[in-house]
Amino acid sequence: YDPSQHSDILLGRFLKARNFDVPLATAMFIKWREWYVQERVDDILQTFTFPELPALREIYPRFQHKTDKQGRMVVYNQFGKLDVSKIFQITTPERMLTYEIRESEKLEKYRFPALSKAAGRNVDKVVLVLDVAGFPFMQFYRIQAVLGKIAENNSNYHPETLGQVLIINAPFIFKAIWKLIVNIIPAETAAKCNILGSDYQETLLNLIDAENVPKFFGGTCECPGGCEMADVGPWNDGTVEGYPDEFWEGFRKRDLDAAAAAATLARDEMK
Repeated sequence: YDPSQHSDILLGRFLKARNFDVPLATAMFIKWREWYVQERVDDILQTFTFPELPALREIYPRFQHKTDKQGRMVVYNQFGKLDVSKIFQITTPERMLTYEIRESEKLEKYRFPALSKAAGRNVDKVVLVLDVAGFPFMQFYRIQAVLGKIAENNSNYHPETLGQVLIINAPFIFKAIWKLIVNIIPAETAAKCNILGSDYQETLLNLIDAENVPKFFGGTCECPGGCEMADVGPWNDGTVEGYPDEFWEGFRKRDLDAAAAAATLARDEMK
């Protein structure tokens, strides 16, 4: 335990995750610190590079984009564009998990402080918008294990950071798939999910101001280069003093530079 890094608010999240049972919350905290050392998280932050990112984004668009009306970061997942058959041709489950570890630490140590400073109060939760229009549900089993592990890590090591989930464009068959999903995600996570059909826009715009919602989801935002590529919010939009920070913003540059270098090498080898 390090008081300079582990705030009372953070400790409170562990307590809440264990219904304010102090021995259970303490055991959860200790397990987190042991996992942190075992996974060499500090090394991941310093050196891990994910050159697969551009290719993975093409078949699994997932992006952070601004905030909701409560100042929480919004993360969009376009599962309808997901090509399950290609994911593990591009990367491995292990590397996907490592990437998620890095991004979760970035959320905790960089994005949350920026969101809190912008809102003038503590903000340590996110909103997920999951667009399942066109999702190949019969292939879900191929990614079930890795998605389940990501959800498990977030629940165990970043507790109480999920604010709300909107599952939009959900077809009738999704109800059957949902019965499988609830078996691999924590019960408290499932309770925060709101399943909506194609008439989701009123609910979405009640939660998020239209200027913060990408136009292709019914809002008015049109970021230069596309909202799905912008990764924009209080952490880097210049509205919060002290942000952006070169180290944390450097993760994306590191990934894209490595991807460009790999592409160049591949072209040279073909000559």
